Amino acid sequence: MRRHVPLIGVIFFALALGGCGREKETVIARVNQHPITQRQVWRALEMQDNGDAGRMALDRLIVQELARQEARKRGIEVTREEIQRRIEGQKDYRLAYTGEDFETWLEGAGQTEDDLASRLSLQILTAKIVLDEDDRKRYFEENSDRLSELPHNNESVIFRQIVLATKEEAEAVYRELISEDAGATADFAEIAKARSIDPLTRARGGMVGWLLKGKSEDQELEKVLFSLGEGEIGEPVPMVLPAAPEVDEESGEQQPASQQQPPQWWRIVKVERYIPPHEITYEDNEDVIEDWMLSEPQRQLELHEFYSSLRARADISILSPHYRSLEEIYQMQRDARDRQLAAPAIPVPVSPGGSLDAPTPAEPEAGAAPADR
Repeated sequence: MRRHVPLIGVIFFALALGGCGREKETVIARVNQHPITQRQVWRALEMQDNGDAGRMALDRLIVQELARQEARKRGIEVTREEIQRRIEGQKDYRLAYTGEDFETWLEGAGQTEDDLASRLSLQILTAKIVLDEDDRKRYFEENSDRLSELPHNNESVIFRQIVLATKEEAEAVYRELISEDAGATADFAEIAKARSIDPLTRARGGMVGWLLKGKSEDQELEKVLFSLGEGEIGEPVPMVLPAAPEVDEESGEQQPASQQQPPQWWRIVKVERYIPPHEITYEDNEDVIEDWMLSEPQRQLELHEFYSSLRARADISILSPHYRSLEEIYQMQRDARDRQLAAPAIPVPVSPGGSLDAPTPAEPEAGAAPADR
């Protein structure tokens, strides 16, 4: 999913203009009863990396506001239904990759659903501005094979496991899990953290992730998982481990493993989410299509030039000396744009066959501030 630098530049300056020094400051930590205020944290973030973090955050806020203004000019809107569909589409992936439900993940990230909705709204607006709807639908048709490999487009399950060394241990834990009332199955993740011997899944409460029907090498595991409903726990099943390669005592080289039966662990599985078979639709994959299209090198260049153009055409005043260097960068972009508009048209060469040779795109301006979706 995407990284975001803390949005501190404009917020800090707005508070300074508003006379926040006369107001009671928000204390967010105490060290031996000595307060650390929100303003101090903002200032520390503002000056991180010799002030680059603050300048990048302010530039990002400026670009976001310019994108919203451009969308309003073009009559482009984002509905709550569009945003909610994106949020719902993220929930399964957050669960599968973190082992936490969506609300717990948001709380751990220090975010609210409104924070996420605001970012998603801007992403959708940007995509609507720079990507033609017909191109997106054509891309969807042309990439149907790639889309068919994604977990959310398949009949699949998201599951957890508790791995134990012996069958006896597994059966004892299984009896413990099912002996209580149905609500006790919520303890599955905590028991996995405390008792599972699988280091890869234990820290995530036993979360393994997705398993797509018909695409697993472990047929026994697949059979068990797809026989369970959401929230149900299966009886222990053997977990065959790959045999370790043998080492030749004389040469020290690894030799193929012998035919002896490899060791077994036992695992108990729980289905957290079942995704039934369904049609692959454009609406369910809009965010994937946008990400794929905007990650293409040519699209990245177009996006960079689009943001640079927005900055160059805008009336932007930087009022704080902490960010004055941004104004110099914006002025360079405006000057470059003016030179480009004033330059005489260059004839496009025509090849002997009559086809047009497209000119090479100009390189982005040196020193241009980075753009961000």
